[in-house]
Amino acid sequence: MDVVKRSGTGLVACLVLMFAAPPDVGAAGVADKVTVNDPYVRAVPPVVKTSAAFMQLQSGDTSQRLLVNASSPMATAVELHMHSMDDGVMRMRRIPHIHLPPEQTVSLEPGGLHIMLFDLAAPLKAGDRIPITLIFEDGSTKDVAAVVRPVRPTMQH
Repeated sequence: MDVVKRSGTGLVACLVLMFAAPPDVGAAGVADKVTVNDPYVRAVPPVVKTSAAFMQLQSGDTSQRLLVNASSPMATAVELHMHSMDDGVMRMRRIPHIHLPPEQTVSLEPGGLHIMLFDLAAPLKAGDRIPITLIFEDGSTKDVAAVVRPVRPTMQH
C-alpha cells in the first residue's frame, strides 16, 4: 500500500509538472504563419529621438491573427499605432493590436498603421538595419531587420 501511495503521488507530481511547464519555444506558432515584406524605418535627424517602422504583413493561413506588440534594442519603447481623422485633424494613437485577416496583406505605412520607436538609442542613418521583434497573440515572435530609409518628399516645390 505504501508503494502505491508513493507511486500515485509521483504520478500526480509528474502530471502537475507536465502541465505547468512552459510551452516549447521551438513549437510552431503564429509567427511561423506570417510573412513580412519590405520592412523599413524612417531616417530622422540626429536630434530626433522618435521614428516609425513600416512593412507588409501577410497571414498565410485561414485564421485571424493578431500582432500584439513589438520591441527593438534601438528604442526604449515600441508601440503599435494608427493615424485617423478626427474632426478634420489627423491624429496618431496607440492601439492594442493589429488584425491580420486570413490570406490578406496588411500594410503598415505612413498615414496609417505603423510601429513607433521612442527614445532611439542612436541616430538612424540611411542604409542601417534596425532589428525589430514582432510579437503575436500566442507569444511567438518574428525577428526582422528593417532598413533605414530617408523620408521622401511628397510634394515638389
